[in-house]
Amino acid sequence: MAEYDDGAYYEVQLNNKQLVFFFMATLAIAVVVFLCGVMVGRGVHDATLAAAQNDIVAMSPSRATSEAQAMPVAGKPALDYTERLESDTVQHKLEGPDGPEPTKSVKSESPENVAAASRTRSNAPPPPPKPRARTLGKSDGVFTIQVVALKTEDAAESLLKRLKQKNYRAYLENGGEAGLHRVRVGRFSTRAEAETVAQKLRDEERFKPYITQ
Repeated sequence: MAEYDDGAYYEVQLNNKQLVFFFMATLAIAVVVFLCGVMVGRGVHDATLAAAQNDIVAMSPSRATSEAQAMPVAGKPALDYTERLESDTVQHKLEGPDGPEPTKSVKSESPENVAAASRTRSNAPPPPPKPRARTLGKSDGVFTIQVVALKTEDAAESLLKRLKQKNYRAYLENGGEAGLHRVRVGRFSTRAEAETVAQKLRDEERFKPYITQ
């Protein structure tokens, strides 16, 4: 019969303090493992977002332009080069990165429209004539205005032409024995009419006229 060795058997006994310590240590280890898992998951998420942003930034402008050109314009079918040549409309703008610009068709005027426009212009009433400036002075009357008396006929003729261009009824009268050439303006029925024209000659022409009969 075999003998039983009491020295190979050990009994472990834990008191209340040791049980509480063992439980707290286990709980702490579980919390640490949970936090480590959360941190690892957050790091993987941030790395994924950074990689996606780098891919967007690294996209070349030519690729973005080609993708934008490949997208058809809303409401219009995309035409290739041959179809655009065969279309009846004429393009006045170049194609941009967002697709072809709206085209404008060239409209030719028919001979009937041109003839109708010509008839409309010909039937239009002529513009009213400009009012003619009133001549200062009459052909008959009691009073007249002597503007100046000059010795040379050429000077008198030049002044006479100047006054007629300004709508004065001017005329030339020789001075007889004195040999003067008198430049006079019109005839007037009343002295008040003559005085009005004489005052105009003083203010605008800087003469010193006087009224005579």
